[in-house]
Amino acid sequence: MAPIRWDGLEDKQHNLWIWWEKATQSTSKDFGLDRVSLTINIFWQIWKARNRRVFENEYQNPPKIVSKAQEEWMEYEQASEEEKEKSAIAIISEHQIRRETAREDEVCLFTDAAISAKMIRTGQGIVARNWNGKIMKAKAIVNQYKGEPSKEEALAIRNAMLMAKQVGWTKIIIHSDSKSVIDQINRSNEYEVSIATILEDVQDFTTYFESCRFVFIPRTENEISHALAQFAVKLVRNIEWEQDFPVWLMDLVRKEMRV
Repeated sequence: MAPIRWDGLEDKQHNLWIWWEKATQSTSKDFGLDRVSLTINIFWQIWKARNRRVFENEYQNPPKIVSKAQEEWMEYEQASEEEKEKSAIAIISEHQIRRETAREDEVCLFTDAAISAKMIRTGQGIVARNWNGKIMKAKAIVNQYKGEPSKEEALAIRNAMLMAKQVGWTKIIIHSDSKSVIDQINRSNEYEVSIATILEDVQDFTTYFESCRFVFIPRTENEISHALAQFAVKLVRNIEWEQDFPVWLMDLVRKEMRV
């Protein structure tokens, strides 16, 4: 009685497990995932109706069971869409707020680190962008040793500040997706022993700038420097770009700007 058909599975009805395995293989087809989701809800409503019949001696006719399954499925789908829209709006708003906090005379430096235990290498990605997101400079740094995550993240921040100092930028904002390292820098004390010397260097570097801020961002907002760090792991030497940037790097920038 349900408004859904599973053509070609009639010979599998003797065994629910076989039938279900074949049914779920259709998720790649048009509306396949919706068909599976609605079927799950129908099963759930049948199970609940069965329990009411067995334990409460309450009978529900099939049309009512099917109708209830449809209603709950549609409510769930609508709620899911609304939640996705809210999440998208929240991400866009957060992104806009972060961009607006950068003034026109400030340079935004995005840093990240990657570690390859197999290759025994570490990579650092540093991307400098102006206040409206345009890329100004990028650097990929490779080191051949077994690295520790917090140490490599701290080194990436220090190297970003060194690059800014060499270029002559006086107002910078450092972005990193390592919350632990950013928190330690902003507290200016209680450093981890393994990175204490590096973070002390970071604090010393701040005196070279008119303004210097350190901001934590989630990985989803740091994809470009993350990709650059992973690229750096495979290099044999450091590479720096200032005018002509790799096509794949610019594609990432354009993609993010469109979002």
